[in-house]
Amino acid sequence: MKTWMMVLALATATPAEARDLGVPAGKGWKHAETGLILMPQLAGLSRIALTDATQTERDVAAQYDMPDKSLFATIYLFHPAVADVAMWFDRSRTAIETRDLFRNAAPASADPIAFAVGGTGSAASLRQVYATPGGGQYRSTALAVVPVGDWVVSVRMSAKTLTADQLDASLQQVIQAIRWPPSATTGTIAAAPVTTCTTPLTFTKAKQTKPNGADLLMSLMASTMAAKAKTEETSAPPVPHPTWCRDGTASTEYGVYRSSASTGGYVMALYDAGRVISVYPSLMGQVDNSGTYAVSLEDVEGTTSVFPSFTALPSPKQVWDLVESGKRSGTMKGKQMTIDPKAL
Repeated sequence: MKTWMMVLALATATPAEARDLGVPAGKGWKHAETGLILMPQLAGLSRIALTDATQTERDVAAQYDMPDKSLFATIYLFHPAVADVAMWFDRSRTAIETRDLFRNAAPASADPIAFAVGGTGSAASLRQVYATPGGGQYRSTALAVVPVGDWVVSVRMSAKTLTADQLDASLQQVIQAIRWPPSATTGTIAAAPVTTCTTPLTFTKAKQTKPNGADLLMSLMASTMAAKAKTEETSAPPVPHPTWCRDGTASTEYGVYRSSASTGGYVMALYDAGRVISVYPSLMGQVDNSGTYAVSLEDVEGTTSVFPSFTALPSPKQVWDLVESGKRSGTMKGKQMTIDPKAL
C-alpha cells in the first residue's frame, strides 16, 4: 500500500502518509459525504484504527480486529475516478492474488458472487472468498466491494483458523453490521465480474510529442467540463452504464481496461484505491488530425494531472513510466489550474 502512495505522491503532489481521523475508540464515525456509519464494533470485531489518505475523507481506511488477533477486517471507503464496482473488485482481487501471502489461495467459488446489500435492490455488489494452503499465516481470506452512489466500499478480511465457508459467513455479518446509507441499499445496476477483452490492443511506435500549449490547455479544460457534466442536472436521457473489459494480464501496479462506450484508447486503474490514468485521442489531435494521444491521471480528490502527449497510442508500460516519473505538464482541480511553463 505504501508503494502506490509514494508513486502517486510523486505524480500528484499529494501527501504520502495517511492521517489519523482521531475518533474516540468507543464512538461511531459517520462519513459526511455518503452518510455511511462505522460503529466501534462490527460483528464482534473492534475498530483499532481509522485513517484518511487525503485531507477530505476521500480515501478512508478502518481497521477492525478480534481480541485474539485470529480475524481482522479492513474497510476502505474511497471516491474513485471511475465509479464501477466490477473494475475495483477486479483490482482488489488482483492485489490479493499477486501477494506472496495469498499467491496460492484457491477461490471457494468458480466466480465471484453478486449480492444485494441489506437484501434490497439489485445484486450490485461482488464478493469472493479464498482458502489458503496449510502452513501459511492465514487459513482463509475474503473480499467484498459495494457501491455507495459514486463511492466504493471495499471490505477485506483474513482469518487464521476459519475455513473459507466460515469466513464467508463472518464477511456477510460484517457487511450487515455496517450502517449503510440508502444509496447502497437501493442499487439498480446488477454487478458482473470484468471479463478479458476479446480483441487485445496492439501498439505501434509511440513517442512523446513536443510541448504544445494549446494541446495542454484543451486537455485541462476537458477535465473540468467532464467534472461539471457529472454534477449538473440535465433533461437528457441517462447515459447507459458502460461495461468494462480487461486488456491483457493485470499486475499489482495497474490493470488496463476498455469501456463499451469508448471510441478509442484505454484507462489504467492504479493499484486498488480509485486512481485512474486515461489514455485517449487528444482533443487537439482530433482538431489538427495529428492523431496524438493525451495522458491524464485523476485522483480520488478530483485533481486531474495532465502529462505529455504521445504521437500514437502508447503502451501501458510507456504510460506507467511517464506517470511514475512525475513529469506532469499541468493540473486542474475545480477552477484552479496550474501549468508547468516548460510545457507551453
